[in-house]
Amino acid sequence: MVQVRADGAARPGTWLDQGSSIVSANAHTAAPSNQAKVRSLAVSPGFAIANGSALHARPAHMQSRRTGDGQGVLPLTRPEGGTLAGQEPYSQSIARLFGVDKAVTMTTASLTKAQLAVSRLASGRTGMGLTSPLPVESAYVLVLHLSDCPGSRLWQAGRPVAHAPFVAGSIVIAHLADEPSIDLQDPFEGLLIHIPQIVFDELADDHGAPRISGLQSQAGTPDPIVHHLARALLPSLASPGHGHQLFFDHVAFAIYARLATQYGQRSSVPGRSGGRCLSARQERLAKEALVSDLTQVPALGTVARACNMPVSRFVRAFRQTTGMPPFRWLRAFRVERAKDLLLNSPLALAEIAYDCGFADQSHFTRVFIAAVGTTPGAWRSARR
Repeated sequence: MVQVRADGAARPGTWLDQGSSIVSANAHTAAPSNQAKVRSLAVSPGFAIANGSALHARPAHMQSRRTGDGQGVLPLTRPEGGTLAGQEPYSQSIARLFGVDKAVTMTTASLTKAQLAVSRLASGRTGMGLTSPLPVESAYVLVLHLSDCPGSRLWQAGRPVAHAPFVAGSIVIAHLADEPSIDLQDPFEGLLIHIPQIVFDELADDHGAPRISGLQSQAGTPDPIVHHLARALLPSLASPGHGHQLFFDHVAFAIYARLATQYGQRSSVPGRSGGRCLSARQERLAKEALVSDLTQVPALGTVARACNMPVSRFVRAFRQTTGMPPFRWLRAFRVERAKDLLLNSPLALAEIAYDCGFADQSHFTRVFIAAVGTTPGAWRSARR
């Protein structure tokens, strides 16, 4: 359980159960970005989880309002305004999103700005269907499959992703801005590790991991090193709160170091020096290929071939040039195209969602709110 001292400050907890509340102090160290409501789903400075697992920052001056037992907080305020009526523990939220009875969760305790969180998920049911997307934020999730799930499939941004079958020892790496979810058709067992981007530099400076700006997306990729490291956490997850914290932190940081070394993107400030960026012609061709038909999901292989580059090199060069991966750039383009249609056409929201390539109106609304801070309808009304 997270401990809250008499002065309102919070001490990062070592584990979370179905009855615990996630809360911490020093909000100024982890302010939310413009494009994401939050920084961390773990025990992060200045954050608490509430209503459907959405995570919201709290200014330091608001952290003195506590429940009577001193172990939680009363209703929070969204950054854009509005009061949250209730709270939901992180482990309970993860369990609900994945449709399982419980998700035993532990967090690291030695980072300063946010923590890594590891949850164990398991279900013997078949045909569970699509999980709910995790809240959009500036963080990655790693999913390690501990059992074979050949019939299950990854979805991102409301669409299925082509990948190799999920087998024991395979991983998924996804940025939460891409709204990852999994169509669960098989019984499954796995670990979900939540990695806020705000901790990248601290892990590099203090724990020997490479300095990176992001992680390359993976789906169904076998990684025996991550597999064996993650399995070493299972005894700690089986008996959380029994003196395993130091060991847990070391193994969690080792997993991150493996991810940063193997899948890290080491790009620096975007520019056209050093031969790592797209040329002006390649950038134009890539963007034209990405937006040629917004109702379809472009194949990265096709876009990379237009630039005469291998896919992996193209993705790195595109990010170096534009500051974001291809599909995140495409999502931002779709939002800007939607704004244009909202202002200059009489089309209904559902029609705009289709024309701009969103899976449906609900998906359009989620992405628009994450990027703009309000719904498409409200944005249109305010400008007419």
